[in-house]
Amino acid sequence: MSHTSPPSTRRTVLTTIATGGALTVAGCADSRSTEPGSGALSTVTVEGTELVVEYEPGTDATQLAVIGPSGEAFAERALTPGASRETVPIGTTYPPGTYTVQLVDDDRVTATVEQELRPEIMIRELQLARNHPEEMFDGAGNFTIATEVIVTVENVGTGPEKLTKLRFDGEVPRPTPEEMAGSGIMAINRPVRYTNPVIGPGELRTLYSRSFPFSPNSDTVECTPEGTSGQFTVALSGDVTEEVVEREYTASYRGENLSNCQITVERVGT
Repeated sequence: MSHTSPPSTRRTVLTTIATGGALTVAGCADSRSTEPGSGALSTVTVEGTELVVEYEPGTDATQLAVIGPSGEAFAERALTPGASRETVPIGTTYPPGTYTVQLVDDDRVTATVEQELRPEIMIRELQLARNHPEEMFDGAGNFTIATEVIVTVENVGTGPEKLTKLRFDGEVPRPTPEEMAGSGIMAINRPVRYTNPVIGPGELRTLYSRSFPFSPNSDTVECTPEGTSGQFTVALSGDVTEEVVEREYTASYRGENLSNCQITVERVGT
């Protein structure tokens, strides 16, 4: 992510301003700042990978300043006279934490609000494509349906996240190789094989695996008429937080072999 760093004298002013008496706006990413003390700042929201600041068009402020969690200037914008909205790109490599949004007139702060930017990814549902073929994307082939997994994830945090790796470890037919090419998340649009989806705050997204975790060939698990079971872990990694989330599941296998096997999965715990 790239952002503009103001001159050193300006950075000193903004850093000093940021340490004093800012108003915290708690809650989810689309919370709107209407608390006393926010002054000419109407709302501060996160939309996708952008911070959206709305303010009164009659403000005396001439600049918008955003201070990062470390106290360093993150972004600065000159306000257009008569305008009431500015957007600041956040990207997906920003440091998570509390950001201070300020309206500034020369070196005087006229309004200030704090906004938390921190993604939180949750795995809401995991389904075997073989058991839910109707949930797969159009054009999915028989082998893809037989071997891949559908994962529904939600970002319940306050900042965007780019997912970079989907892994399956433990007692699945094909655990994800240590040196996996790509993200392990299937790109539906060809010819690209893998995708790194960006999930904004409040977004729900369906992912499809691209590593054949339930391949019919395995050195890890067996499928027998009597039935076998094991436990495995699903892990997602991202740009902002290196290890985003892990979730454990049990898998039960019953049948003649993995090519002709009834497989069921259940989440461990709550």
